[in-house]
This record gives sequence, structure tokens and C-alpha cells, in this order.
Amino acid sequence: MLAAVAMMVAAGCTSDAGTPLAGPHSSAPASASAPEPSPTPSRVVVKPTRPDAMDDDGPAGAEAAAVYFLALDPYMQATGDTAEFEAMSHDVCTFCSARIDQAKMIMEMGDVFTGGEIVVDILHTYRQDVPTGIWPIDIEVREERSTIMTPDGVLAFENDAGTNLARVEVARREGRWVVINVANAPGQ
Repeated sequence: MLAAVAMMVAAGCTSDAGTPLAGPHSSAPASASAPEPSPTPSRVVVKPTRPDAMDDDGPAGAEAAAVYFLALDPYMQATGDTAEFEAMSHDVCTFCSARIDQAKMIMEMGDVFTGGEIVVDILHTYRQDVPTGIWPIDIEVREERSTIMTPDGVLAFENDAGTNLARVEVARREGRWVVINVANAPGQ
């Protein structure tokens, strides 16, 4: 996911001129002799279930919040529903804003995001930083292959399945969990 974000945001989704590579999309006018594409079945994308452990304001809640937040990403990319991801994103989280921008761009362009399911393993949860309230958590993220297709069926982006080590920093703000940062694990 971190590699995909870096490629999509830094290079993969915009040209050197800053215009989206995936669009804007145009389709050629249909002619009388062109065959009509057959309808494709609707995709059903299920929103992850918020874990009860997020009610805990200690390390178990921090871990549950980190896992849930990352599980929301492929759902958000596929549906354009950014509400919960945005609610859990701290204003300073550049990873968060980049993922939200990406989901909005996919929807604006009429593109279709598929795949990208995420499995997160907690590797280490550090003590809470008392002055900031932040819980740093080292994780391993396994992400399935994902693609973005244009409305006319052209592959705009592809990310192979992969595994990354990352650090997520979460904290409680106004009685809820927020993500302060998601970045490559130190030393990566």
C-alpha cells in the first residue's frame, strides 16, 4: 500500500505536467455499427466492520484502530465513501490526505478500483508518548493486487500484491481514534 501510494501520488497518477494520467476520460462517439458492450455485473464492496476493541483507549484500542483504518482504504478507493476514513484522519497526516484525494479522483474520473484487500499484522506497539498521546505501532501490511480501470476499460494503474513494513501513529482526539501518520517503518 505504501509503495502504491508513493507511485500513485508521486508519479503514477499524474504526468510531469501534473495532469492525471488516468483521465480526464473521453469516449469515442458510438456509431451505428459499433457493438454495444454487454453489461457487467455490479460489484459489491463491503465496508469493514468497526472492531469493538476500538472502544478501548489503551494499546488494544490503538492497534484495533490502526488495523481498521488501513482496512478502510480499499473500501474507500472502490466506493468513493471517504467519510469514515476522513473522520479518522488527523489534519497533519499526509498519507491520509493522499489516499482521500486518490479515492475522490477515482470517483470523479469514473474509474473503477478493484482489489487491494489488506491484511495487517501488529509487530510491535510502543509505549504511548505521554506529551502527544501518540501510540506508535509497527506493522506488516500484506496487500492484494489492485487495479484502476478507466470507464472505457483501459488499465490506468496496477499495483502487484506485496508486503511492506510500516509504522502507524494513532492517538485519541475528542474521544475518538485518529491516525497521525502512516509511513515506512524506520530503516525501510
